[in-house]
Amino acid sequence: MPPADDFLADSARAALSAEVRRLSGALRDAQRALAALGGASLPGLHLVLEAGGRRALLPVAQVAEVVRMVALSPLPGAPAHVLGTFSWRGVPVVAADLAAAAGARADLDLDARVVILAGAPALGLAVERVAGTVDGPKLFEGDPAEAAPEGWRGSPLVAGLCVDGGEVLPLLDPSPLRAALAGAGAPAAP
Repeated sequence: MPPADDFLADSARAALSAEVRRLSGALRDAQRALAALGGASLPGLHLVLEAGGRRALLPVAQVAEVVRMVALSPLPGAPAHVLGTFSWRGVPVVAADLAAAAGARADLDLDARVVILAGAPALGLAVERVAGTVDGPKLFEGDPAEAAPEGWRGSPLVAGLCVDGGEVLPLLDPSPLRAALAGAGAPAAP
């Protein structure tokens, strides 16, 4: 490609990436607003994640892929919940232990999964397992401060609460982890 075409492609790519980030933020804001209202169903399919003996929901729309835990390269100076980095489809990904980020202790073994989030910078949530999916979970009605599962109370990762099969599950918003990662600078490829 001539240099002018490279520049146009890079510009188009940057503009589209910015639009995806804007739309992802708008979706996240709308989901938080719906969760705050309670009583209705939250549209869309959601993964049921297990981390540190705790269960939570994550909208599938925020997920690029779920992969098995892989060998990680350490990231010097990273917070304790950051496990390291790995290359996924040629893109460097920072793997964060979801349980540790929420203040719990995880038991990550060879069956653990990394939920790679859509968007940039690339972030993967290490979880003990993905237990399944829930389509259109019902939003919790009542006082979220009293009903939030013990391990998730006060966590900035919780956007709201949903109910599935009588169990109150937090609806996760990993944007605080991504914001912290973006503030620290994206890693170079391992």
